[in-house]
Amino acid sequence: MEPSVLLERRGAVSIVTLHRPGRRNGVTTRMCEELHEVLSTVPASDARVVVLRGAGDDFSVGADLTGGHSTEPVTLERLGPVYHASTLLHTMPQVTIAAIDGGCAGAAMGWACACDFRFASDRARFATGFLKVGVSGDMGLVWSLARLVGAARARELLFFPEKVTAQDALAFGLVTRLFPADTLHDEVLALADELAGHHPFPLRMMKANVLSAERMDLAEYIEVESARHLHVAASPSLLAGRSSGPATGTRQAPAQLGDRAPGA
Repeated sequence: MEPSVLLERRGAVSIVTLHRPGRRNGVTTRMCEELHEVLSTVPASDARVVVLRGAGDDFSVGADLTGGHSTEPVTLERLGPVYHASTLLHTMPQVTIAAIDGGCAGAAMGWACACDFRFASDRARFATGFLKVGVSGDMGLVWSLARLVGAARARELLFFPEKVTAQDALAFGLVTRLFPADTLHDEVLALADELAGHHPFPLRMMKANVLSAERMDLAEYIEVESARHLHVAASPSLLAGRSSGPATGTRQAPAQLGDRAPGA
């Protein structure tokens, strides 16, 4: 049986593709299991950026209610881990990007919102969809939406799950960039390559900072941020790079640690 989730490596970028194009990448139990399994291998890899996308003309239209599901009992004991695909997308040390074309709904919208970035085509459409099929929601979408668009807008999207256009999604911050559908994936890969061109240590520490800032007050966060900043600035590999010249795509950094602290 053909996998419903594919993993491809392109330099320092890992591309994860939801792969049921004949069903508009409709989400099944097997897809959830395969996505969690694939994503579980990524944090320990040397990838710097992860792109999550859908095959064909859609990211994913949400649950496939017509088939493709396991006949085994649906229990928390069996399926509990798969819901943490969103946890992996949000917390892995790699920068995560959802490249959204066409429909994006339900569980798949939860996966997209767990990513660090959401870049969409101008024909993308979003819908939480859960109430329309009689369920309360999964894949952390409520948690993510409230942080992305605010509590009031999140409630509107969840309790009145109508379709949202790409332009509206951009206006209220659900996505941050729109591209023509025919260039979306090339544009996203170019941005992923730009991110992956940075030295992996500061890139990962910036991701760690973002995660720390979500759960700490300002004073506590600054203690952690300062320690990371000084640790990164003193990294032997980075100091060697500064003395030999800038990396491709980056500006020349001061050679002396003292020139970088604070506010470098």
